Amino acid sequence: MDPTPARPQLKFPVWLTVVLSTFAVLFILGAVFGKSAPSPQPVAAPAAPPSTTPGTTSATPAPVTYTVGKITDAANVELTGSDGSHRTVHILGLEVATGNNCYASETVVWANNKLAGAAVKITTDTTDGVALSLSDGSDYATAALSAGYARLAGNVVSDSLRNAANSAQQAAAGLWAEPCKGMITAPTPVLVPAPPKETPAPPPPPRTSEQAAPPPVEDAPEPEQPSSAYYKNCAAAKAAGAAPLHRGDPGYRPGLDRDGDGVACER
Repeated sequence: MDPTPARPQLKFPVWLTVVLSTFAVLFILGAVFGKSAPSPQPVAAPAAPPSTTPGTTSATPAPVTYTVGKITDAANVELTGSDGSHRTVHILGLEVATGNNCYASETVVWANNKLAGAAVKITTDTTDGVALSLSDGSDYATAALSAGYARLAGNVVSDSLRNAANSAQQAAAGLWAEPCKGMITAPTPVLVPAPPKETPAPPPPPRTSEQAAPPPVEDAPEPEQPSSAYYKNCAAAKAAGAAPLHRGDPGYRPGLDRDGDGVACER
């Protein structure tokens, strides 16, 4: 027989056993039917930088300005742009004389004074040509037409250009004056000077009572006509009914012909 005394066995209370059993069942059910662990969320990609496609930038590019280089004629010039570009352009609305045609030299001189080295802006740009604004804001084509250095092109519908051309034509300015009269497609006409007009001699001033009668011009004495007629004076000739007496008539003598015109006693 073992001499060591046996320990008494511990016994859990019934209620505690029930509670622990319940918690165990709930834990198992929670592990089986509970929520699954949250899946990792994808990390948002960094925002892409704004597009820099040409033409969609918010900044407005500076307008291109031009300087006039070579001047072919008053309607065709070469331009150098502030962006480094080079262009040869035709000015809309203008027809000008070229070469040896009428008013060509005057037109070229004016265009050089107006445009050579000048800063200009293109205000209208089409396939047919451009419109140029000068540094003072005026339109070049309007200036050329109003001063009579160009004619209006037939395909122009601008009222301002048409009014400028009409004003120059009505005022006979520039090429609208003699000798061109608006002609720019032929050489200067040769004008034949008109023969000088003969200036008539001025009439003699009227004789007044205060002016003395000119002395009679005595002709060379004519041989006396054999005649028995003799009149002491014109009164006697008139009394005899013989006045007036013409040179060669009986009784005519130079003494009675005071003005020497060959007729005596005519008054």
